[in-house]
Amino acid sequence: MTTHYPNLAQMGVQNPQDIIGYTLSHIAPATDVLKIKYQRPKGSLLPVTRSYNIGRAVQTRMLDSGTAKTGEIHEISPVLAKAIMELDTIVDAKSNRDELKKHLLTELERVEIEFVAEMKALRALVAQLDTSSH
Repeated sequence: MTTHYPNLAQMGVQNPQDIIGYTLSHIAPATDVLKIKYQRPKGSLLPVTRSYNIGRAVQTRMLDSGTAKTGEIHEISPVLAKAIMELDTIVDAKSNRDELKKHLLTELERVEIEFVAEMKALRALVAQLDTSSH
C-alpha cells in the first residue's frame, strides 16, 4: 500500500492504511515536526503516534532591492508538502467512509423500526381475524 503514497514511504512512514490523523508544527526556524496518529488494534505493541522532524529548505532571497539586503527564508520541505497532500487524502477518505457508515447505520435503524412496527400491525390483523372467526 505504501506505493500509493511515495512521499510518505520516502519519509519512512509504514502502514498508511492505519493512519487516522496528523498534526504539523513548526518548532524552530529550520524544522517542522509531523506527528502521525495511527489506529492500532487492542494489544498492539506498535506506537499510536510517530513524530518526524523534517528540515526546512533554506533559500537566500533579496529582502530590500534598494539596499540589496538579503536574508534567509525557511520554506517547508517539498517532500513534506507532498506528504501532507497524501495524508489529507488518507484522512479525508477515512472521514468520508466513517460518515457513510454512520449514515448507513442510522438508515438501517430506521428501516428496522418501520419493519418491526409493520410486523406488529400485521400480527394484530391476524389476531383480529382469529377472534372474529370464532
